[in-house]
Amino acid sequence: MRVRPRRRWTWVLLGAVGYGLPLGLGRDSAAVESLYSRGFFAGLRWVWDYTLGLSPVPLLYLFVGGALLWGVWKIGRIVSRKTPRPPSSVMKRAGRGLGLAAGGAGLSVFLFYALWGLNYSRVGVEKALGLDVRPVDLAAMKAEAEEARRRLEESRASIPGATTAALDDAALPPRLESSLRRSLARVLRRAGLPAPGRPRVRPLRPGGLLLRFSSTGFYFPYLGESYFAANLTPAEIPFVMAHELVHAFGVTDEGAASALGYLACTASAEPAIAYSGHLGYWSSVFSELGRLANEEAGEAASRLSEGVRADIRAGQKLWERYRGPLQAASRAVYDRFLKSQGVKEGLASYDRFVSLVVAWKNRFQ
Repeated sequence: MRVRPRRRWTWVLLGAVGYGLPLGLGRDSAAVESLYSRGFFAGLRWVWDYTLGLSPVPLLYLFVGGALLWGVWKIGRIVSRKTPRPPSSVMKRAGRGLGLAAGGAGLSVFLFYALWGLNYSRVGVEKALGLDVRPVDLAAMKAEAEEARRRLEESRASIPGATTAALDDAALPPRLESSLRRSLARVLRRAGLPAPGRPRVRPLRPGGLLLRFSSTGFYFPYLGESYFAANLTPAEIPFVMAHELVHAFGVTDEGAASALGYLACTASAEPAIAYSGHLGYWSSVFSELGRLANEEAGEAASRLSEGVRADIRAGQKLWERYRGPLQAASRAVYDRFLKSQGVKEGLASYDRFVSLVVAWKNRFQ
C-alpha cells in the first residue's frame, strides 16, 4: 500500500508537535501530571501490560525480527526485478523514499511522547513529595558513607550461603521481577505516586551490546517494556532492574529512578535484593565523597569487607571488557538528549541520587 504524500507530511507535523509540546509546557506541569501521567499513561499502562505484556518472549526480539524480515523482503523484491527502471522513475522513487523516511521519523517522535515521553513534563518527584533536596556537604557525606557501608555489610551478611567470593546467580531469589515490582509499587504508593499495571523488565541478550554503549538497561516506550543487560553481575542485577521499572511506571528523571529503585530494593524482604540496592547506593555515595575528598573516600573503601570487594571487582572486570569509544559517544548523545527534554543537568542528573535519598530520609524517617 502506498502512503500518500499528504499523510507523510502530517506525520512530520505530528512529530514537530510531539517534540515541541513538552518544551512549551516545561517541567513540573500540573496539567501533564493529572491528565497524562495519572490519566492517559496510567490507563495505557494497564491495557498494555495485560495484553502484549503477557508475551512469554521479550517484545523487542519480535520487533527486531519482524523489521529484519521486512527488510529482507524489500531487498528481495528489488533484486528480483528483471527490467531496470528509467532514471526518472528512480529519482521519483528516491524522492518518495525520503518523504517516507521523514514521515516515519515524525511518527516515531510523536509516538515516543504520546506513549511515554510526555512524562518529562510531569511534576518532579521532589516537588510531588515535598522533599528539600540540597547538596550534601563533606561532613554529611562522610556520615552517609559510613551508614551506607554499615547497611551494605549487614545486608550481605544476611544472604544465605554468601562467602567472601563474589555472589553467583544462586543468590538471587526466584521470581525476581515480580518481587521487585511489588516492592516498588509499595514504595510509590507510600509516596503518593501512581503505580499502574504490571510493567515488565526483561534480560536482553547479548548483554554486552548494552555495555558497549555505556548502558546497563533502558525503557523502550514503543513496546512498553524495560530491558537490562543479561550479563550483569548478580550483585548488580536487582538494582538495575528496579531502576528500569521506575521508568516503566512513568518517572523519567534518572536520579529519581535510582533513588526510588534503591528504596524498593532495600524495602524488600529478599536479602540479595536489599544488598543490590545498598551496593548501588554505596557506589554513588563513594563517588560523591571522592569528588569532595578523595582521601576520605579511599579510607571509606578500605573498610569494606572482602565479600563486598569481590562483588565490586567482578563488576569492574565486566565493564573493562567493553570499554571503548562507543561508551563515550553514547554518553555524549544521551547527555544532549536529556538536555533537549528540559533536564538541565543532562547526565549529571544521575548524581542527584544521593541527595534525593538523603532528602527522603529527612522527610520520611
